[in-house]
Amino acid sequence: MTRQILMKPAFFTGLKNFQGKEMTQIMNKVALIIQNPLPDGKVKKQLNHHEDNKLHRLRSGNFRILYKFDDKSLRILNIIRRSETTYKGNLHADDDDWDDDLLTAVDDSLDDSLPPAHADAAWSYNVTYSDPADQKLPTPITVALLQQLEIPPLYHTRLLTIKTQDELLACPGVADEFLLRIDAHMFEPSLRQVEQQPDYILTNTDDLLRYKDGDLLAFLLKLSPEQEKYVNWSLSTTGPTLVKGGPGTGKSTIALYRIRSLLTQLKQNNRSAPRILFTTYTNALIKSSEQLLQQLLGENAQYVRVSTADKLAYEVLQQCGQTREILSDKDQLNLLRQAIADTPLEGNPLQQQVQRQTLDKMGIAYLLQEFNTVITARQISTLEHYLTTARTGRKVALNATQRRLLWKIYERWLALVQASNKESWQQRRARVEDLVEASPLARSYDAVVIDEAQDLDPTLLRMLIKLCKASNRIFVTADANQSIYGSGFTWSDVHESLKFQGRTSILRANYRSTSEIGEAAQSYLASSALETEASERHYVNNGPLPDVRSVQLAWHEAQLLASFFKKALLSLRLTMGSCALLCPSERAGRTLAGLLHEQGIEATFMSGQDLNLTRSGVKVLTLNSSKGLEFPIVALAGFTTGTYPFMPSDATAEERAELLARERRTMFVGMTRAMRALLVIIPADTETPLLQGFNPTYWNFNRKI
Repeated sequence: MTRQILMKPAFFTGLKNFQGKEMTQIMNKVALIIQNPLPDGKVKKQLNHHEDNKLHRLRSGNFRILYKFDDKSLRILNIIRRSETTYKGNLHADDDDWDDDLLTAVDDSLDDSLPPAHADAAWSYNVTYSDPADQKLPTPITVALLQQLEIPPLYHTRLLTIKTQDELLACPGVADEFLLRIDAHMFEPSLRQVEQQPDYILTNTDDLLRYKDGDLLAFLLKLSPEQEKYVNWSLSTTGPTLVKGGPGTGKSTIALYRIRSLLTQLKQNNRSAPRILFTTYTNALIKSSEQLLQQLLGENAQYVRVSTADKLAYEVLQQCGQTREILSDKDQLNLLRQAIADTPLEGNPLQQQVQRQTLDKMGIAYLLQEFNTVITARQISTLEHYLTTARTGRKVALNATQRRLLWKIYERWLALVQASNKESWQQRRARVEDLVEASPLARSYDAVVIDEAQDLDPTLLRMLIKLCKASNRIFVTADANQSIYGSGFTWSDVHESLKFQGRTSILRANYRSTSEIGEAAQSYLASSALETEASERHYVNNGPLPDVRSVQLAWHEAQLLASFFKKALLSLRLTMGSCALLCPSERAGRTLAGLLHEQGIEATFMSGQDLNLTRSGVKVLTLNSSKGLEFPIVALAGFTTGTYPFMPSDATAEERAELLARERRTMFVGMTRAMRALLVIIPADTETPLLQGFNPTYWNFNRKI
């Protein structure tokens, strides 16, 4: 019987505690478990009092290896070291007593100390995570210990002064990896915490030494059977593949692993140096995707290019000598006002009055969106085509007479834009679609993987299709309900090559967020969902309800954030680097980052261009920049200053509804970045529907603080 060998990050972290002979002993014991995990009554023993009766331990001198197994896999969970304060008497003589203590230690529930889900919050800023006791470190931090744990010397001075777990996990300027390594040495994580960690595949016990030396390439994330099926689809079919799924279902992970599968299949088909393109929407995800592919593919990462679709579009224009500057939104609106003034209204005075009312009702900002996201993005070139176009996602209905009026204004506006020798982003993308066939990039990739396709204009998708040598090597992931920028197209709007013909699948298991966070976010989104098809959702993890709190002032907001982050990181045994603060604007983010510093919390505002996920302290981002990322602890705040969302003064009820729906999806994206803890802070007595709709069934909601 061959079992797949899986290991938890807690086990990897524990390896840093061991040197020389002890490390060799661990490797030998792991090999022993792999050879035969069955209990033998002494060295290998089943802990019968555990809730699922599957937990086992392997005994060897001063440590224990915890593991579980079944017919298909062996999962190594953690290493528990002996300490005089934890274990009683002689270890060999009182082994059964020690196992009872071990079971108690590893099975502590982090939720046992939490208050009831609907407990009221007082001015002390109580949230779901109650104040954990700030534990003193069981042993002092010494230079010898830091050297043993391979902590770089540049951090030693500040670490040597730390006395408590709170100080350790919030220590500024030290990389999270090293803080967690020290914490794992000082305090054993609970079994529940360990089991909620992802599984990694071990192919060879010698790889443990490689990890010890800082090499992670040997370990791969274990995919679920559902995910593996989509990763390994054959290239023998005629059409492309679409994988849909909600937040946390692993779409992006599947896309990355799909690249490995494509490389394997292409090389088997005698393509010794295949070229694969992986596209993601934002620049913020480029670097992290490249790092993940390097870990996943090793030297084969050289065959993969990671890029945004817009960067590829600009490259095509450069190759064709067709680059133009981008018009600002302000300039586009000014040209649109001129186009409206230049366009004569037809018919009698009454008919002209109706036409003027149509334009007044629509508003100039909404009209510009119509031109960019409907007409230009979908490459509508004739009035006849526009008259029959389904304007998916647009709430202001337009009859044939109104569309004819808009088309005349559009033609005049287009002429004015062309005369400026500049263009909108959507016009650039549309031009690229026409030019790409003459570019060296045309048909230059053996396969194209498109992640988060819901946020791409149809023109960009058509361009990407033309970069691929064959349609059956196009792999697409999407979730319409996470669309922040997209124009609400249907796949039939895009290209005849995107006929998925049975190659569409929906992921249902959420591996990121707890069920409580996932369902709370879904309840908030319900009225603004773009896709409302009923689907059963499954969650791997559980936790407390997310919190909603209302505050009067930004200063109160900063106090609440500081309290939330400290309590959550202690309860979850994480560092400040695991926390993210998502704000509606750069201004709000920078303001709150400064206020958190005044509260003694290290926090840095980061734009999408300068995102650095390895930096210590709280990451402060805009909601839009957070797309595609995930963090264990997340707060949404910054709504107390300014007006959010901005609503044009001339916006109609339909326009307001459309804008609110889009912004609600943006909030949904922010909420679903959270893995274990979520807080949303709203202004007291807010009137905007965007910051309402928190069903107390799903949210721990207390209004006034």
